[in-house]
Amino acid sequence: MKRLGQILVILITLFLLIPIGADRAQTEDYPGKTIHIVVPWKAGGGTDAIGRGFAEAMKTVVDVSVVVDNISGAGGVTGTVKVAKSRPDGYTLLMNGTTDMTAVLTFKKVPFSLDDLTYIGGFFTSPTWVLCHKDRGYKDLEDFLAKAKANPGNLTVGTAGPAGAQMLMASAIKGITGADFRIIPYSGGKDLKKALIGNQVYAGIIHAPVLLAEVKAGLIKILGTGMPLDKITYPPARDIKTLKDIGIPIEIGITRGIYVPKATPQGITSRLSEIVEKAAKSERFKEFGNKFGFAPVWIPGPKFEKQIRSELSLFEDIKAKHID
Repeated sequence: MKRLGQILVILITLFLLIPIGADRAQTEDYPGKTIHIVVPWKAGGGTDAIGRGFAEAMKTVVDVSVVVDNISGAGGVTGTVKVAKSRPDGYTLLMNGTTDMTAVLTFKKVPFSLDDLTYIGGFFTSPTWVLCHKDRGYKDLEDFLAKAKANPGNLTVGTAGPAGAQMLMASAIKGITGADFRIIPYSGGKDLKKALIGNQVYAGIIHAPVLLAEVKAGLIKILGTGMPLDKITYPPARDIKTLKDIGIPIEIGITRGIYVPKATPQGITSRLSEIVEKAAKSERFKEFGNKFGFAPVWIPGPKFEKQIRSELSLFEDIKAKHID
Protein backbone atom coordinates (compact mmCIF):
# COMPACT_ATOMS: atom_id res chain seq x y z
CA MET A 1 0.00 0.00 0.00
CA LYS A 2 2.83 2.39 0.91
CA ARG A 3 4.56 1.66 -2.41
CA LEU A 4 1.29 2.26 -4.29
CA GLY A 5 0.98 5.64 -2.58
CA GLN A 6 4.54 6.56 -3.61
CA ILE A 7 3.80 5.62 -7.22
CA LEU A 8 0.66 7.74 -7.19
CA VAL A 9 2.61 10.74 -5.87
CA ILE A 10 5.20 10.32 -8.65
CA LEU A 11 2.52 10.02 -11.34
CA ILE A 12 0.66 13.09 -10.08
CA THR A 13 3.90 15.09 -9.99
CA LEU A 14 4.76 14.07 -13.54
CA PHE A 15 1.25 14.95 -14.68
CA LEU A 16 1.52 18.42 -13.18
CA LEU A 17 4.92 19.00 -14.75
CA ILE A 18 3.83 18.11 -18.30
CA PRO A 19 1.93 21.37 -19.00
CA ILE A 20 4.75 23.40 -17.47
CA GLY A 21 7.34 21.68 -19.63
CA ALA A 22 5.17 21.93 -22.70
CA ASP A 23 4.51 25.60 -22.08
CA ARG A 24 8.23 26.27 -21.55
CA ALA A 25 9.15 24.47 -24.76
CA GLN A 26 6.42 26.30 -26.66
CA THR A 27 7.68 29.63 -25.34
CA GLU A 28 11.33 28.88 -26.11
CA ASP A 29 10.44 27.93 -29.70
CA TYR A 30 8.24 30.98 -30.26
CA PRO A 31 7.90 32.14 -32.94
CA GLY A 32 8.54 29.05 -35.03
CA LYS A 33 6.02 29.46 -37.84
CA THR A 34 4.04 32.08 -39.75
CA ILE A 35 2.41 34.80 -37.65
CA HIS A 36 -1.00 35.97 -38.85
CA ILE A 37 -2.10 39.53 -38.09
CA VAL A 38 -5.87 39.83 -38.41
CA VAL A 39 -7.06 43.28 -39.49
CA PRO A 40 -10.86 43.30 -39.03
CA TRP A 41 -11.44 45.74 -41.89
CA LYS A 42 -11.34 45.63 -45.67
CA ALA A 43 -8.03 46.16 -47.44
CA GLY A 44 -7.26 49.73 -48.42
CA GLY A 45 -8.32 51.58 -45.27
CA GLY A 46 -6.19 53.36 -42.70
CA THR A 47 -6.06 50.51 -40.19
CA ASP A 48 -5.19 48.08 -42.99
CA ALA A 49 -2.35 50.33 -44.18
CA ILE A 50 -0.95 50.58 -40.66
CA GLY A 51 -1.30 46.81 -40.17
CA ARG A 52 0.65 46.10 -43.34
CA GLY A 53 3.29 48.65 -42.42
CA PHE A 54 3.65 47.02 -39.02
CA ALA A 55 3.82 43.52 -40.51
CA GLU A 56 6.79 44.64 -42.61
CA ALA A 57 8.43 46.02 -39.49
CA MET A 58 7.88 42.74 -37.61
CA LYS A 59 9.63 40.87 -40.39
CA THR A 60 12.82 42.74 -39.48
CA VAL A 61 12.58 41.39 -35.92
CA VAL A 62 11.59 37.73 -36.39
CA ASP A 63 12.80 34.96 -38.70
CA VAL A 64 9.33 33.82 -39.75
CA SER A 65 6.75 35.07 -42.22
CA VAL A 66 4.26 37.71 -41.01
CA VAL A 67 1.08 38.01 -43.06
CA VAL A 68 -2.00 40.23 -42.81
CA ASP A 69 -5.45 38.62 -43.00
CA ASN A 70 -8.35 41.00 -43.67
CA ILE A 71 -11.42 39.55 -41.93
CA SER A 72 -14.02 42.29 -42.15
CA GLY A 73 -17.66 42.46 -41.19
CA ALA A 74 -20.04 43.88 -38.57
CA GLY A 75 -17.96 47.00 -37.94
CA GLY A 76 -14.81 45.08 -37.05
CA VAL A 77 -16.60 42.58 -34.82
CA THR A 78 -16.17 39.52 -37.08
CA GLY A 79 -12.38 39.62 -37.13
CA THR A 80 -12.13 40.54 -33.46
CA VAL A 81 -14.28 37.60 -32.38
CA LYS A 82 -12.31 35.25 -34.63
CA VAL A 83 -9.07 36.18 -32.88
CA ALA A 84 -10.60 36.08 -29.39
CA LYS A 85 -11.78 32.51 -30.07
CA SER A 86 -8.65 31.36 -31.91
CA ARG A 87 -6.01 29.00 -30.53
CA PRO A 88 -4.07 30.98 -27.87
CA ASP A 89 -0.60 30.16 -29.18
CA GLY A 90 0.66 33.60 -30.27
CA TYR A 91 0.31 32.95 -33.99
CA THR A 92 -3.04 34.68 -34.53
CA LEU A 93 -2.91 38.36 -33.55
CA LEU A 94 -5.50 41.11 -33.72
CA MET A 95 -4.42 44.53 -34.97
CA ASN A 96 -7.14 47.10 -34.42
CA GLY A 97 -7.73 50.63 -33.21
CA THR A 98 -8.91 51.38 -29.69
CA THR A 99 -11.88 53.52 -30.69
CA ASP A 100 -12.91 50.98 -33.33
CA MET A 101 -13.45 48.52 -30.50
CA THR A 102 -14.77 50.81 -27.77
CA ALA A 103 -17.26 52.57 -30.07
CA VAL A 104 -18.86 49.31 -31.17
CA LEU A 105 -19.02 48.18 -27.53
CA THR A 106 -20.70 51.50 -26.67
CA PHE A 107 -23.40 51.32 -29.35
CA LYS A 108 -24.04 47.60 -29.83
CA LYS A 109 -24.43 44.30 -28.04
CA VAL A 110 -21.57 42.23 -29.47
CA PRO A 111 -20.18 38.72 -28.76
CA PHE A 112 -16.95 39.90 -27.15
CA SER A 113 -15.76 42.13 -24.34
CA LEU A 114 -12.48 43.77 -23.36
CA ASP A 115 -11.97 40.86 -20.95
CA ASP A 116 -11.62 38.39 -23.84
CA LEU A 117 -8.22 39.73 -24.90
CA THR A 118 -4.69 40.25 -23.62
CA TYR A 119 -3.16 43.60 -24.55
CA ILE A 120 0.31 43.37 -26.04
CA GLY A 121 0.87 47.05 -26.77
CA GLY A 122 -0.04 50.09 -28.83
CA PHE A 123 2.22 51.59 -31.48
CA PHE A 124 0.40 54.15 -33.63
CA THR A 125 -1.67 56.99 -32.16
CA SER A 126 -3.47 59.63 -34.18
CA PRO A 127 -6.09 62.16 -33.09
CA THR A 128 -9.61 62.45 -34.41
CA TRP A 129 -9.72 65.83 -36.10
CA VAL A 130 -12.26 68.37 -37.37
CA LEU A 131 -11.83 69.49 -40.99
CA CYS A 132 -13.54 71.75 -43.48
CA HIS A 133 -13.17 72.83 -47.10
CA LYS A 134 -11.02 75.94 -47.52
CA ASP A 135 -13.92 77.84 -49.10
CA ARG A 136 -15.91 77.68 -45.86
CA GLY A 137 -13.55 80.32 -44.51
CA TYR A 138 -13.58 79.31 -40.84
CA LYS A 139 -10.55 80.37 -38.82
CA ASP A 140 -10.75 77.44 -36.42
CA LEU A 141 -13.21 75.29 -34.49
CA GLU A 142 -14.18 78.15 -32.18
CA ASP A 143 -15.12 80.22 -35.22
CA PHE A 144 -17.22 77.35 -36.60
CA LEU A 145 -19.03 76.93 -33.26
CA ALA A 146 -19.75 80.67 -33.08
CA LYS A 147 -21.28 80.53 -36.57
CA ALA A 148 -23.32 77.46 -35.56
CA LYS A 149 -24.70 79.28 -32.51
CA ALA A 150 -25.57 82.30 -34.65
CA ASN A 151 -27.32 80.09 -37.23
CA PRO A 152 -29.05 77.35 -35.20
CA GLY A 153 -29.80 74.19 -37.16
CA ASN A 154 -28.23 75.43 -40.40
CA LEU A 155 -24.62 74.19 -40.23
CA THR A 156 -23.74 70.52 -40.67
CA VAL A 157 -20.98 68.27 -39.34
CA GLY A 158 -20.32 65.02 -41.15
CA THR A 159 -19.09 61.90 -39.39
CA ALA A 160 -17.68 58.67 -40.82
CA GLY A 161 -20.61 56.64 -39.47
CA PRO A 162 -23.62 56.67 -37.14
CA ALA A 163 -22.05 54.67 -34.31
CA GLY A 164 -18.36 55.44 -34.06
CA ALA A 165 -15.87 57.66 -32.27
CA GLN A 166 -16.56 60.47 -34.74
CA MET A 167 -20.28 60.46 -33.91
CA LEU A 168 -19.43 60.49 -30.19
CA MET A 169 -17.03 63.40 -30.67
CA ALA A 170 -19.56 65.41 -32.68
CA SER A 171 -22.28 64.73 -30.11
CA ALA A 172 -20.01 65.73 -27.22
CA ILE A 173 -18.98 68.99 -28.93
CA LYS A 174 -22.62 69.82 -29.64
CA GLY A 175 -23.83 68.90 -26.15
CA ILE A 176 -21.05 70.59 -24.19
CA THR A 177 -20.92 73.85 -26.18
CA GLY A 178 -24.60 74.19 -26.96
CA ALA A 179 -23.83 74.85 -30.63
CA ASP A 180 -26.85 73.81 -32.69
CA PHE A 181 -25.42 72.07 -35.77
CA ARG A 182 -26.83 69.05 -37.56
CA ILE A 183 -24.80 65.82 -37.48
CA ILE A 184 -24.75 63.96 -40.80
CA PRO A 185 -23.52 60.35 -40.49
CA TYR A 186 -21.98 59.08 -43.72
CA SER A 187 -21.58 55.40 -44.58
CA GLY A 188 -17.84 55.41 -43.97
CA GLY A 189 -14.71 57.52 -44.17
CA LYS A 190 -14.57 57.25 -47.97
CA ASP A 191 -17.94 58.96 -48.41
CA LEU A 192 -17.11 61.63 -45.83
CA LYS A 193 -13.84 62.37 -47.65
CA LYS A 194 -15.76 62.93 -50.88
CA ALA A 195 -18.21 65.21 -49.10
CA LEU A 196 -15.44 67.34 -47.59
CA ILE A 197 -13.47 67.58 -50.83
CA GLY A 198 -16.67 68.47 -52.68
CA ASN A 199 -17.59 71.09 -50.05
CA GLN A 200 -20.92 69.32 -49.48
CA VAL A 201 -20.74 69.60 -45.68
CA TYR A 202 -19.79 72.53 -43.45
CA ALA A 203 -17.27 70.46 -41.44
CA GLY A 204 -16.35 66.83 -40.90
CA ILE A 205 -14.89 64.66 -38.16
CA ILE A 206 -12.58 61.80 -39.09
CA HIS A 207 -9.43 60.10 -37.79
CA ALA A 208 -6.16 61.77 -38.75
CA PRO A 209 -4.19 61.56 -41.01
CA VAL A 210 -7.09 61.09 -43.45
CA LEU A 211 -7.04 64.00 -45.96
CA LEU A 212 -3.55 65.10 -44.86
CA ALA A 213 -2.49 65.33 -48.52
CA GLU A 214 -5.40 67.71 -49.17
CA VAL A 215 -4.45 69.70 -46.06
CA LYS A 216 -0.91 70.09 -47.38
CA ALA A 217 -2.28 71.15 -50.76
CA GLY A 218 -4.41 73.85 -49.12
CA LEU A 219 -7.77 72.37 -50.17
CA ILE A 220 -8.79 71.20 -46.68
CA LYS A 221 -8.36 73.13 -43.43
CA ILE A 222 -7.86 71.65 -39.94
CA LEU A 223 -10.25 73.37 -37.52
CA GLY A 224 -9.50 71.43 -34.35
CA THR A 225 -8.32 68.14 -32.95
CA GLY A 226 -9.41 65.66 -30.30
CA MET A 227 -5.82 65.16 -29.12
CA PRO A 228 -2.50 66.95 -29.63
CA LEU A 229 -1.01 66.82 -33.12
CA ASP A 230 2.55 67.03 -31.81
CA LYS A 231 3.61 63.80 -33.52
CA ILE A 232 2.26 64.63 -36.96
CA THR A 233 4.92 64.78 -39.67
CA TYR A 234 3.46 68.01 -41.07
CA PRO A 235 4.89 70.75 -38.79
CA PRO A 236 2.33 73.51 -39.64
CA ALA A 237 -0.41 71.36 -38.04
CA ARG A 238 1.32 70.74 -34.72
CA ASP A 239 -0.05 73.84 -32.98
CA ILE A 240 -3.73 73.27 -33.83
CA LYS A 241 -5.84 73.72 -30.69
CA THR A 242 -7.25 70.61 -29.05
CA LEU A 243 -10.78 70.27 -27.68
CA LYS A 244 -9.39 70.78 -24.19
CA ASP A 245 -7.66 73.97 -25.32
CA ILE A 246 -11.05 75.51 -26.12
CA GLY A 247 -12.82 74.30 -22.99
CA ILE A 248 -14.25 70.95 -24.14
CA PRO A 249 -12.93 68.51 -21.49
CA ILE A 250 -12.52 65.35 -23.57
CA GLU A 251 -9.77 63.64 -25.57
CA ILE A 252 -10.59 61.51 -28.59
CA GLY A 253 -8.15 59.77 -30.90
CA ILE A 254 -7.28 56.26 -31.98
CA THR A 255 -4.36 54.02 -31.05
CA ARG A 256 -3.68 50.94 -33.16
CA GLY A 257 -2.19 48.02 -31.30
CA ILE A 258 -1.83 44.26 -30.97
CA TYR A 259 -4.10 41.93 -28.98
CA VAL A 260 -4.18 38.13 -28.47
CA PRO A 261 -6.70 35.71 -26.92
CA LYS A 262 -6.95 35.96 -23.14
CA ALA A 263 -5.74 32.38 -22.57
CA THR A 264 -2.41 32.92 -24.34
CA PRO A 265 0.41 31.71 -22.01
CA GLN A 266 2.31 34.45 -20.22
CA GLY A 267 5.62 33.25 -21.62
CA ILE A 268 4.37 33.80 -25.15
CA THR A 269 2.75 37.17 -24.41
CA SER A 270 5.99 38.36 -22.81
CA ARG A 271 8.04 37.26 -25.83
CA LEU A 272 5.48 38.79 -28.21
CA SER A 273 5.59 42.07 -26.29
CA GLU A 274 9.35 42.20 -26.85
CA ILE A 275 8.89 41.54 -30.56
CA VAL A 276 6.12 44.12 -30.98
CA GLU A 277 8.07 46.76 -29.07
CA LYS A 278 11.16 46.22 -31.24
CA ALA A 279 9.04 46.43 -34.39
CA ALA A 280 7.34 49.60 -33.16
CA LYS A 281 10.73 51.21 -32.55
CA SER A 282 12.36 49.88 -35.73
CA GLU A 283 13.67 52.10 -38.52
CA ARG A 284 11.32 50.34 -40.94
CA PHE A 285 8.24 51.40 -38.98
CA LYS A 286 9.59 54.91 -38.44
CA GLU A 287 9.93 55.21 -42.21
CA PHE A 288 6.34 54.05 -42.62
CA GLY A 289 5.13 56.56 -40.04
CA ASN A 290 6.94 59.43 -41.71
CA LYS A 291 5.23 58.62 -45.01
CA PHE A 292 1.81 57.92 -43.48
CA GLY A 293 1.68 61.05 -41.34
CA PHE A 294 2.59 60.29 -37.72
CA ALA A 295 5.65 59.19 -35.80
CA PRO A 296 5.08 55.78 -34.14
CA VAL A 297 4.75 55.43 -30.37
CA TRP A 298 5.14 52.58 -27.93
CA ILE A 299 2.55 51.93 -25.20
CA PRO A 300 3.25 48.79 -23.09
CA GLY A 301 0.45 46.28 -22.66
CA PRO A 302 -0.78 47.22 -19.13
CA LYS A 303 -0.85 50.94 -19.98
CA PHE A 304 -2.52 50.16 -23.32
CA GLU A 305 -5.25 48.17 -21.56
CA LYS A 306 -5.79 50.98 -19.05
CA GLN A 307 -6.12 53.45 -21.93
CA ILE A 308 -8.74 51.45 -23.80
CA ARG A 309 -10.82 50.78 -20.68
CA SER A 310 -10.75 54.49 -19.82
CA GLU A 311 -11.79 55.26 -23.38
CA LEU A 312 -14.78 52.89 -23.15
CA SER A 313 -15.87 54.61 -19.94
CA LEU A 314 -15.62 58.02 -21.65
CA PHE A 315 -17.62 56.85 -24.65
CA GLU A 316 -20.36 55.33 -22.49
CA ASP A 317 -20.60 58.61 -20.57
CA ILE A 318 -20.80 60.69 -23.78
CA LYS A 319 -23.53 58.42 -25.20
CA ALA A 320 -25.55 58.59 -21.97
CA LYS A 321 -25.30 62.38 -21.70
CA HIS A 322 -25.47 63.55 -25.31
CA ILE A 323 -27.08 60.83 -27.46
CA ASP A 324 -29.52 58.65 -25.47
